[in-house]
Amino acid sequence: MSTAKRHIANLRDEYAEMTRQRIVAAFVETLEDEAADDISMAAVAKRAKVAERTIYRHFKTRAELFAAAGEWIEDNVFSYIPFTSPDELPEIFRKLCKRFDRHPHLARAIAMTRAGRRVRAGFRRHLIDQHRKAMAPLVQHLPAKEVRQAEALASYLNNVLAWNAMREDFGMSSAEIADAIEWALTTLLKDVRQRDAAAARSGKAGKSPRKRATIRERTGVE
Repeated sequence: MSTAKRHIANLRDEYAEMTRQRIVAAFVETLEDEAADDISMAAVAKRAKVAERTIYRHFKTRAELFAAAGEWIEDNVFSYIPFTSPDELPEIFRKLCKRFDRHPHLARAIAMTRAGRRVRAGFRRHLIDQHRKAMAPLVQHLPAKEVRQAEALASYLNNVLAWNAMREDFGMSSAEIADAIEWALTTLLKDVRQRDAAAARSGKAGKSPRKRATIRERTGVE
């Protein structure tokens, strides 16, 4: 390929990526403004200033667009905060509450609408995996049922759903919500540690972490 042709190809790729990002941003803006259970591709196209068929040129299915929107939101709006210990979760949630406050309509949309739940599915799976890894050192001697309960509770508390429910149902400020979640998480983690220590002393330990991981990989359940 000649230098001129390579330059043209690069410009074409760059323009295509810019168009793709404009479509994703338009989708997120539409979700935030309308907070509807379903998002019209015509509305997204109008906001992105492209033809509707252009959307499907860049995203073969709605699922692809939803996944891209989820990644965009995670990267540009609510920003995933890495953690290695569940003890870090209260402070992480406090930071997330401030971000939810800056985009309350979008936060509510991804929590409550059908379209929003599909958008956040990808990064929720990622977050759940991180919760599972962070909780692992605390639950080494617990039976699988209690491990699953602890993981589920920690994951649910560190969640936009909790922020939205307390905000709408109880009129709580983000600071009050963060305080409540910190209380709940601290209580949960203290109880988990006590249960795990008791299980270790009694010798009635559950499956080892390695065995639980193997079972999960093979069957998808514990």
